[in-house]
Amino acid sequence: MNRRATLFFIVVALLQTGIARAEVSASEAQQLGQNLTPFGAEQAGNKAGTIPAYTGGLPTNTTPPGFKPGSGRWSNPYPDEKPLFVVTAQNLEQYRDALSETGRELFKRYPNYRMDVYPSHRSVAYPAWVLENTRKNATAAKLAKDGVALEGAYGGIPFPIPRNGHEVMWNHLLGYTGVAFDAYATLWSVDESGNATKWAGHFTFQNDYYNPQSNAEEHKKNGAYYYQHVYNWSVPANVAGFSVLDTQTLDPTIEPRRIWDYDPATRRVREVTGLPPDLGLGSLGSLVTFDQDNLFAGPLDQFDFKLLGKREMLIPYNDHALFFETTAKQILTPGYLNPDFVRWEWHRVWVVEATIKPGMKNQHQRKVLYLDEDWSGAGMSDEYDAAGKLRRGLFRPAMPLYDVQVQIPRSYWGYDLEKRMYALDQHFGDAGQSFQPRPQAFPKLNLKPDALARRGVF
Repeated sequence: MNRRATLFFIVVALLQTGIARAEVSASEAQQLGQNLTPFGAEQAGNKAGTIPAYTGGLPTNTTPPGFKPGSGRWSNPYPDEKPLFVVTAQNLEQYRDALSETGRELFKRYPNYRMDVYPSHRSVAYPAWVLENTRKNATAAKLAKDGVALEGAYGGIPFPIPRNGHEVMWNHLLGYTGVAFDAYATLWSVDESGNATKWAGHFTFQNDYYNPQSNAEEHKKNGAYYYQHVYNWSVPANVAGFSVLDTQTLDPTIEPRRIWDYDPATRRVREVTGLPPDLGLGSLGSLVTFDQDNLFAGPLDQFDFKLLGKREMLIPYNDHALFFETTAKQILTPGYLNPDFVRWEWHRVWVVEATIKPGMKNQHQRKVLYLDEDWSGAGMSDEYDAAGKLRRGLFRPAMPLYDVQVQIPRSYWGYDLEKRMYALDQHFGDAGQSFQPRPQAFPKLNLKPDALARRGVF
């Protein structure tokens, strides 16, 4: 085999693994803000007219009826809109390609399940400094260590012009949600009869990658964290007073995911080691695993990620009413979330297939993720076992917090199709619940293991 043929097969092999990258040139990066949005989505609408052109997202002076700045809740920015059409079991075939496989399965199981489809709004907006950093990242960001680590990026979308599956997944992991938040929220798991189990607590989160008071050098020096999450549980009674700190960095080969907990019975903090990525989250009834959190939470080392392209699909979007304006009693219906309060819209999504690597163990051997082009944190996933059977599916809406230009970071739901149950993460519609974004990072001591013992029951 000659040298040219050898190089050809090497390139093909790399492309099939989804890790090959042709660097984005300065001239290519000039597409940002022209035919591409400043964050890399297609500027234009679609030919059918169902997806509009991007015009900047919701402005910070958006004030829908009932919205009170500083309240910790955001009203539906489109309260007067009615569904354009409804997907039902009777017309499912007409929209089959626009649904995830999980979505199609719900129609098979539940004759009364439906999807109310509303006018599409590209409502996502970013602060100017995030867009400027995104422009810099376009030519500076690099995958490292077989795509498991990220280098050269800070404070913006790392790969606004993604070339492969790993880059889209890093965009997902680093979807902009601000630098920090405080939240009082509930989490639910619901069986097919409608019996609901509640967890509740006070949650704090910080993403130093998006700290506007820092920079790339300081971020790396301070550990390169992009995920520091503290859970302080109050419900159910048997976990009241327990606290957990969960951390992730841009290079898990140097600093892997680490978790500590505080037990009020012993008053001791300990590091919890050896947790597999596919361990079920007790707070969600073990219906969602660690690596399924927020659709996909990493690490990236278990799977090969193949970018399959883009599709126009129906995904949950602008679901402020579901998470902020309804009570749990209204939305937690048997079998599935109450369709009266779930808003679906047409949007373009990146489609990424994740396939388990040889030698790796995970109860889900294959995943297909559908990630919104405007905010890659949003979208859907289908999760398959070793036999190729669909086991679970997840849905995460984009919900811009319009006055502060951040996205709600951790509100989503998922279906376990084997157990015939579903889970809902971080709902804010009942009394005493709120979400408070912070313009600045927390003091460093708040996000250290030793701080867990000082939190207790709130």
